[in-house]
Amino acid sequence: MTEAEPAKTGPGAESDGALVAFQSREFTTFWVAGLISNTGTWMQTVTVPYVVDQLTHSTALVGVAAFCTYFPATLVSPIAGSLSDRRDRRAVLIWAQVVMMAMATTLWALWSSGSATTVLILVCVVISAVGNGITIAAWQSYVPQLVPRGALLSAVRLNSMQFTGARAFGPALAGLILATLGPSAAFGINAISFLVVIGALMMLTPRPPVMVGAQGTVIQHFREGLRYLRRRQVFVVSVLTVFFVAMFGVGLVQLLAPFTRHVLDVGAGVYGLLTAGYGGGAVVGSLFMVWFGDTFRRSHFTLVGVVAMVVGVVALGLSPAWGFALGALFVMGIAQVFCTVSCNTALQLNVDEGFRGRVSSLFLMSFFAAAPLGALVGGVTGQLVGLRATIIGGAVLLAAVSTWMIVRYHRLRPLDESVPISDSADAPTHAPRPLPVDLDTAGHLHIEID
Repeated sequence: MTEAEPAKTGPGAESDGALVAFQSREFTTFWVAGLISNTGTWMQTVTVPYVVDQLTHSTALVGVAAFCTYFPATLVSPIAGSLSDRRDRRAVLIWAQVVMMAMATTLWALWSSGSATTVLILVCVVISAVGNGITIAAWQSYVPQLVPRGALLSAVRLNSMQFTGARAFGPALAGLILATLGPSAAFGINAISFLVVIGALMMLTPRPPVMVGAQGTVIQHFREGLRYLRRRQVFVVSVLTVFFVAMFGVGLVQLLAPFTRHVLDVGAGVYGLLTAGYGGGAVVGSLFMVWFGDTFRRSHFTLVGVVAMVVGVVALGLSPAWGFALGALFVMGIAQVFCTVSCNTALQLNVDEGFRGRVSSLFLMSFFAAAPLGALVGGVTGQLVGLRATIIGGAVLLAAVSTWMIVRYHRLRPLDESVPISDSADAPTHAPRPLPVDLDTAGHLHIEID
């Protein structure tokens, strides 16, 4: 096919439509329950820094709370991937939800009783973050069990849209609830939301997955997954792209609170609006990916996303007023979705079933390690050289590493690959069958897909 034609991304994926995954009762039930539960999780994510600030009035401890919210997911990624490939993914999800529900209930009880301390809150946050890290890897691996193979592309995109929608709805609802009912209600609502997804999981009848067996340690399984990932450029490009975008783009969004206060000189109301602008851009990007994801190649979406992220970060750093910053954050939200959804789709459509959990965990590990690390380094650098210079410097670094990747990996073409997914749990002993690729006399790329 020629450059002008849409890239094939899975057997029959394009012909089935953007919403075909919703024809599966199991997927639809899981999707709705996930939207409710993840919205509650985001409510808690916004509420925790608020209550830590109420208790301590310390910006440093608020930063520590944010770090505790994200970074533990990186540490448990090897365990999460191994569990997802060796154990019943539904059981893994249920137990992880129980742990997170217990922590949300504890936070509700602590704040309601007036016995909350910073240490107790951070302990609950860390335990909840561990549960969330296991949840996300198992969640990504569980979705393909709920739909036919031809609907996998639709399911991956809609699942990403669900997470993105929760990211936008959760903070908005948290702001409303904090202003009217207080932190106790936010924690309590989050605890109740877990009952929805636990109930949904117990109702589902998914396809049985291929498991790799119980032999070997978690570290051995992690190494097997890493070796498997390194065999394919599509996986390497996906993981590296998300890492760099999270490090030099998403991580800088965590500096928005001090940037709003010290650089733009506006209050908490505008900070909430700017945060909503980023989430709104992510929702728009998700809708665009769902409806038009088959019109362009994944490599094109990713290239546009990377360029848009660089432009958005530069615009944020140069913002003369909060309205300009709002536009920049809206663009950054769209850019993040274009990059992460395209890369995750490429990964899910190419990974063999026996390695889906471990490869998904490595993909998520790249994001959950890079974003808090970028925020941490950016915060220290911002204190030394100023927030504007730090943010613009992040854009320069993102442009540099992206240019290297574009040259090294042929304009990110590996993201357009799709090969038949094997149900074998064993590691392949030879390189995967490449797509037949050639260039015609006019220089147009041709890729033949069975």
